[in-house]
Amino acid sequence: MDTYIRAQTLIRKIESMSGNEERSLVRVLINVLSHSLSLVMAELIKTREMDVSQLEAIHITGYSQLTQDQIDTITRISRSALVGSKNKAVRLTFHDCVGGCNGCLNVNNPDNKGLEGLVADIETVYQDNNFSEIISRADLWALLGIWSINQTIIANNEDCDTCEEVPDLEVTFKWGRKDCATAPYSDDDVGLPAATFDHAELMEFFSDEFDFNDREVTALMGVHTLGAAKIFNSGFHGTWISGGANGTSGAVFFNNQYFINMASLDWNLAQRLCTSLSDVDSDLCSNGETTGWQWNVAGKGFNLNADMSLFKDFDTDSDGKPSCTYSTCPPAPTTTVVEEFAASNTVWIQEFSKVYTKMLAHGSHELQDVN
Repeated sequence: MDTYIRAQTLIRKIESMSGNEERSLVRVLINVLSHSLSLVMAELIKTREMDVSQLEAIHITGYSQLTQDQIDTITRISRSALVGSKNKAVRLTFHDCVGGCNGCLNVNNPDNKGLEGLVADIETVYQDNNFSEIISRADLWALLGIWSINQTIIANNEDCDTCEEVPDLEVTFKWGRKDCATAPYSDDDVGLPAATFDHAELMEFFSDEFDFNDREVTALMGVHTLGAAKIFNSGFHGTWISGGANGTSGAVFFNNQYFINMASLDWNLAQRLCTSLSDVDSDLCSNGETTGWQWNVAGKGFNLNADMSLFKDFDTDSDGKPSCTYSTCPPAPTTTVVEEFAASNTVWIQEFSKVYTKMLAHGSHELQDVN
């Protein structure tokens, strides 16, 4: 078995350095070796000479190691699928990891609307470049999420003249996540968190699903600094951070502005009329259609109830309307954490790095270092 793995690794190195004719020949050799391996595995199963977990790992992943050169090549090729979609790539990692990071998404679930195009684009790159021989989809999605955050940190710091620079993300990519049998698609409903959650519901969800504490949840929610919602996707509408570091458009810079805005602006609670939304084709709006109850500041951004529950304590009625306004709601149990993150990019990034690493490992027990 070790001989086969070494031979396969060598062939892949040769393939990466060869022309088209040599590449075709190498693929033939790989197919021959794979067929031979299947025969050997069948015999080993009969004789019980190989542990079932070893067989399963080879069958599902198809590789035994990843090198930094391979990771760099995969990232370079795959980033073409992320043009204008870095925020979606980060969102995809969360939606994938609820229920365990497995490279599968139910694109028919309304909570996943807006991600179907990105999943299809990444899958095209995955298939066209035979990445299944090198990396699982779950690993690729995690890798691209990390890369996207790093790129939006770089963009923030390049644009930042007088603001506080964001330190480097302290997340090291590890591999070994296994795809579900139908990857990249699934019919499973993994139970994503609701936008209408109050504080207790939000913390209960993340505790049950990820074993996160309140501070970890608050740090992770800061990822909405890259986010945007569309009324025809989620029923809510707006960009969490409408202004970038120097007044540029939001959803492109990774920084603590999410917390700064939450703790310092005078937020208005409202349902917005679909036909009044400036970036929506009003012909697509249903008669009298509105957003759900959301928190808004013109020209600055918006928050969902789940966001504002980090800073304000409130209940919601059956329509999702909070029981108080920004000025009358009492502080939430995590108000001081929001203020701490608002005061320092460094403190927030350190906490975010830890919880994002923990999230990306959800459902996996033995992730491996890149060689």
